[in-house]
Amino acid sequence: MTKFDFIRAYRDLDAGAGRELVEARQKSFDKLAAAFEDMSQTYELCRLAFLCDPPAALDWFEQPMREFDPHFVLKKDSQEAGRMATLLLRKDMLEFGSYIPLAVLTSSYCGRRHSADDGVTTRQAAAAFQAAVRTHRVTGGRELPAPPELAAVKDLEALAQLNPVPGANVQGAVAAAMTSADEAIAALSQNVESSLSTTRSDVTRLAEEVDMLWWHIGDWHELLGAPRSAVAAPARTMVSGIELGAMVRQLPGPFGAHGILRRTAGKDGDAKTTLRAAVKALSREEAGKLAAEFPAGAQALFPVHAAIRMAAVGETWETELAKAFPDVAGVEVSQFEIGVQAFRERALIAQDGSTR
Repeated sequence: MTKFDFIRAYRDLDAGAGRELVEARQKSFDKLAAAFEDMSQTYELCRLAFLCDPPAALDWFEQPMREFDPHFVLKKDSQEAGRMATLLLRKDMLEFGSYIPLAVLTSSYCGRRHSADDGVTTRQAAAAFQAAVRTHRVTGGRELPAPPELAAVKDLEALAQLNPVPGANVQGAVAAAMTSADEAIAALSQNVESSLSTTRSDVTRLAEEVDMLWWHIGDWHELLGAPRSAVAAPARTMVSGIELGAMVRQLPGPFGAHGILRRTAGKDGDAKTTLRAAVKALSREEAGKLAAEFPAGAQALFPVHAAIRMAAVGETWETELAKAFPDVAGVEVSQFEIGVQAFRERALIAQDGSTR
């Protein structure tokens, strides 16, 4: 993989930046990249990158910035913080098994939110996500352990004492043979794990696709316990996106998921709606069944599920929605777009977020 060129990328965003500032930002970037480890930080960077309200305190980000630029203040320099956040996300989004592309696309809300780098991060995330979907690489799994040392090792000294040939190092010879066997077993274990990983990926992908296809054939929402046709038309594609997202076992999900959603939406997919209108079409009971917990502090990045949770618990949810999401609550999108947004949110929520 090509090494990320911070200086070139930063100068593309701020061509007029002086050498001294660029060098300070480079030093801060190196420290931030080393500290960037988990999904909670990914969500925090997405909030900065898309210029959502930053967290009240974000020491892991602010301190490396202030170390080389004492004048930097997170609350005051949101645009600069956003640029640095986009560069951190872009550097790591192509890593094997990364959740960053999906987190970025979810944060962009149907592409209507603009990142601090004029959409470069969103475009790169879309390309990375499509590439990952096509290859559908599954991470995780356990290596096959090599067997423990033979119990006979403790008897080597006794064997050496019985050696009839003076000077022959029986103990050393047997130990060397066992070391060689351990190395061969370890190599075999790695080869088998590689093969199993590929097979596991294929099985997971096929299982997801089969589940989604059977779901599409049937007229039933598992989460609502009701027919799809019973859901009000303005919310139908959004709810379908949530159902499909809940079926994803391993990110990024099957290649055909968006196609199945498009097929399920039918002509309704092109109809225009807003987040407010789609959620308003749900009954309070339906909203309660669809609600899901998302990571603390990441509400701004999960607007569909945040809106549904608001509708499930409060009569004044529309006022709360407008206050929490003034940038997207009334933005007009197609039902298919909001369905894809719901799918991405639910698929990301379903993961444990232990890696990025």
